[in-house]
Formats: sequence, C-alpha cells, structure tokens
Amino acid sequence: MALSVFLFIKYLYISELINADVSEKVAEFSISFLSSLLSPIVFIQVKRLSLSDSVFSKSTLLLIFKLYNSMSYFHNKRIWVTGASSGIGRSVAIKLSKLGAEVILTARNRDKLEEVKKECGNAKAHIFDHDLSNLESIDDLVDRVTREVGSIDILFNNAGVSAYSAANETDFNVYTQVMNLNFLSVVKLTKCLLPQMISNKKGQIVTNTSLSGKFGSKKRTVYASSKHALHGFMDSLRAEVHEHNIKVNTVAPGFVNTEIGMKALTGDGTPYGANDRGHESQGMDLDKASEMIIKSIEANKREAYIVPRISFPKIALYISRYFPGLGAIIARNYNEEDNG
Repeated sequence: MALSVFLFIKYLYISELINADVSEKVAEFSISFLSSLLSPIVFIQVKRLSLSDSVFSKSTLLLIFKLYNSMSYFHNKRIWVTGASSGIGRSVAIKLSKLGAEVILTARNRDKLEEVKKECGNAKAHIFDHDLSNLESIDDLVDRVTREVGSIDILFNNAGVSAYSAANETDFNVYTQVMNLNFLSVVKLTKCLLPQMISNKKGQIVTNTSLSGKFGSKKRTVYASSKHALHGFMDSLRAEVHEHNIKVNTVAPGFVNTEIGMKALTGDGTPYGANDRGHESQGMDLDKASEMIIKSIEANKREAYIVPRISFPKIALYISRYFPGLGAIIARNYNEEDNG
C-alpha cells in the first residue's frame, strides 16, 4: 500500500509538470485521497524527496504542505483550551489552530480572547469567556459549548493562577481561591466532559500542572499543593478511563517566560507585581515550551516535563525522586528571589 501511494504521488507530480493547468479539484481530491491512505512515515519520506528533487514545482510543494496539514494529529479535532487569553494557553491554542484544529477558547477576558481568535486565523475558533473559579456555573458552560460546538475530542486544562508566600503569612482564603481555580475547576470541567468521552469511546484530557507539583520549595505551599493534587487526580483518572480508550496526560513546565510570576498571589491575595524570580531571566521561550507541549500531547506522553534537557529544575526533579534527602536539603536552601 505504501509503495502504491508513493507511486501515485510521483505520478501526480509528473503529471503536474506536463500539464500546468491541473485543476484545483484534482489537487483537492488528491489531498483528500492521500490523507486517508498515507502513513506519516511515508509522507516524511516524500516530503524529504520533494525538497531535494529540483524537478518538483512550487505548486507541488504547496500540495505537500496542504497534505501535511490535513494529516496532522490535530486536524479537525475539537480542542478546548482553558486559560487561552495569555501565556501558554494562548500560544498552544494558536499553534493548534494552525495545525487544523477547531479550538474552543475560554478565559475571563473576552477582549483578549478576540485577539487570540484573530491570531488563529481560523474560522473554527470559538470564544466562551468564563470565570472557571465559579464552580457552580461550569455545568452550564459545558452544556452551552457542547450544544453550540459539539463533543470535545481533547480538553487542555490550562487555566490557573500562581501563588508565592510563606504558609504563616498567607490568608486561608488564598488557599481556597487557588484550589478552586487550579484544582477544583479542573476536576469539575473534566467530570462534566467524561460522560460524552466515555460514550464516544475516545477522548484526551491534558492538564498543565507544574514542576512545583512534583516537588515543593519555600513559599510554594499554596501553589505546590494545588498542583500536587492535580497529579494525584489525573494519575488515578488515567487508570479508571483506560478501558474507555481515553488518554490522560499531564504536562509540567518549569520556568517559562510568561507573566504568571507577576500575577502570582501573595499572602493577602494581591498580585506579586514583579517578574524577578526567574520567569523572565531564566524562563524557557514560550514558543519552545508550547511546541514541547503539543508534541507531548500527540505522543500521548503520560507525564511530560517542559524544561530544557539540561537545567536546574530537571536535575532537582530527579534528585528529589531518587535522592529525597538531598532533595530536601536543596528545597530548604533554594530561594526563587535569587533567580532575578
């Protein structure tokens, strides 16, 4: 089959060179036909050949590009991205749209979501502005999305807020506020979508956690506890829904160059207001981080760490796992303020 498809492609391209008036309908038919037959491995081989073979025309390369997009793992998938107005959520949503996905954008700020929709350059981008910390209204939100858009193929739980303050300096309502958005809203939204995924016998639930969810450090009792809870919930959920062909993935970024550090809640609930703890100076490039997240979703990685291959956060992660005593020493001597 692979050889036949390859020869068919070659025939199309030679024909195109002989007859420059190949109709758009033929091209579109070719794309549709090949998309249903061609494996990604064969396509990569063809793509490499086309780039190195000077006899192929520009229109042929355009055909290949269209074919590549049509074969994307995310092509025509309906993907709900929360926290889509800025940072990782914004970047991932735009990239998914470019890969042919139909994206549902949720965040509190509708004006920013409108900007994201424009950047998606895709008519298949839907805005549902909502404050997910309002747990009681999530049921109605899900009903509205599924009624107006349809069932969801992939849920990317990304909405969240950071926090940075010592436990004895933090008001209890800050714990409640952070847990409502970072943990309970994720549980609620996921549970609301589970019945349709189980009924469809397919689906994927991806949750943006944090390396703080894998090991704690000073002034992170609020944030780390909310992210630890996500890992526990998703690990258990993964075991439960495996029989229904539902994938459950977590992505755990380290420092990424976004404004999350500035917006982190302090002990009294006010924003931290400065980007001086490593997100800007040491943070991973946002595009690179979002690309890693998208690749991990496609590869169905159970737990992906979104950090450079060689970096302090990754080293600390493995030290805490295999040498917990040494990890505890690092945690009590590590100060984020020193990263500025």
